[in-house]
Amino acid sequence: MDESVPPRWTGEDFLREALIERELQSLELRARSQSRWNINRVALWLASITVVSTFLVGISAWVPIAVLLQALEMQTLMPVRRMMLANWVGGLQFSLGLMAILVAHELGHYFVAKFYRVYSSPPIFIPFPLSPLGTLGAVIAMQSGQADRKQIFDIGLAGPIAGLIVAIPILIYGIFDAQPMSYAPYKMLHIGQPLLIQWFAMWLVPQQANEFISLTNTGANPLLMAGWAGLLVTGLNMMPLGQLDGGHVAFGLLGQRKALWVATITFGAVIGYLVYTQVTIFWLMLLLILLIGLKHPPSSDDTRRLGLARNIIGWLSLVLPILCIPANPLAVLF
Repeated sequence: MDESVPPRWTGEDFLREALIERELQSLELRARSQSRWNINRVALWLASITVVSTFLVGISAWVPIAVLLQALEMQTLMPVRRMMLANWVGGLQFSLGLMAILVAHELGHYFVAKFYRVYSSPPIFIPFPLSPLGTLGAVIAMQSGQADRKQIFDIGLAGPIAGLIVAIPILIYGIFDAQPMSYAPYKMLHIGQPLLIQWFAMWLVPQQANEFISLTNTGANPLLMAGWAGLLVTGLNMMPLGQLDGGHVAFGLLGQRKALWVATITFGAVIGYLVYTQVTIFWLMLLLILLIGLKHPPSSDDTRRLGLARNIIGWLSLVLPILCIPANPLAVLF
């Protein structure tokens, strides 16, 4: 018998092969479904924890460490209980206001990615209850190599635009609402105001505009602080660094090589800014950017052009860090 002659397949062989292939596809679909369910479940838990985290920060008048230290010093949870009873309404306002901005921001990315059929995870929130904001924001993960240069630009810019659409009404309401927290701990926090809030104050309440140039946690109201935090997150995300939203925009405008030069210069400027302001919480963000890398990964088509309208909007959007980040955001007075 000639062994070089391949065996003939019968109908049963083809049927068996088709059944095996179908079973493998079914197993792959179930694995993907289980993986997505796990991601969705984690995302939901982290979102819930972040709501609690921002609420606790809100009731503490944005100095949670001061309240905890006071409780440790007195060896009782009475300071925490007092803050909860006095400020629970304000805590809810701050938490829900800030979460609304963050959710809008992340859903802006998510829905535009879905529109372009680019896989993205649900928003993954990062709780951080010891910080004055109660969170480090949120992220979504996209599958690399699926989107082209123009699509990456649109996905990156959609988040900040959606977040600002929600943040500005909350901010305006906060400017008109002059009711601070009912009770604040002995630690006072200086809260520097970005240019955007100062301009809104001069336009909406010119007779009180000077009060919004420099605030403390004892004088700020919850919705103003929610809007302030929303602007800060937007400004930080719009820095043209790596895979931040601003990095996506810079990549779309300039391409990979020039965007890396801009990111390197911006990174040096941010280090100088942090040394000047001495805001330690931002060093953590800088470390995360270093771990991810300053270089934006290539897209599925780096030659795709944006067009005149997107170029104009993109360059204007890169001004947002200047408008939304205060010169000196936070400082403990005593």
